[in-house]
Amino acid sequence: MRLKYLGCVAILLGLIGATPLNAQDAPTDDPLADETDQYVPNITSRNVIVWCSALNGDRQEFYLSQMKRLKSTSPLAIGSMSGHFAQTVNARFGTHLAMNAPHCRSFRKAAAAESARMLEVGQAKKQGLSVVDPGIF
Repeated sequence: MRLKYLGCVAILLGLIGATPLNAQDAPTDDPLADETDQYVPNITSRNVIVWCSALNGDRQEFYLSQMKRLKSTSPLAIGSMSGHFAQTVNARFGTHLAMNAPHCRSFRKAAAAESARMLEVGQAKKQGLSVVDPGIF
């Protein structure tokens, strides 16, 4: 009886190790992808474009990240990126952004993300704020 169960377990382990490579796992020439994308869990097959921003009224600065492609639409992944953005801005510019605040916005299409980002830049410049890129985070 035990041999029968051990045989089933061995077959299952063999099947798990023999899963085919998905098209999502193939390397791409995507300019928005980078080496950190592999650490984001792929909850759905859809990718999202994310950028983050924060305002520092005391210094009249508007911090705005570059667009980045995430492989997950999970609010947890986007929230994690938002916290990482706040941590980076706090460390580099001496601000006190809340780590759990929603600093990032996600979009399904790159054109929509770029359009919304340009609107934010326009509004910041209209208010007399200097737009600062916090760099890689």
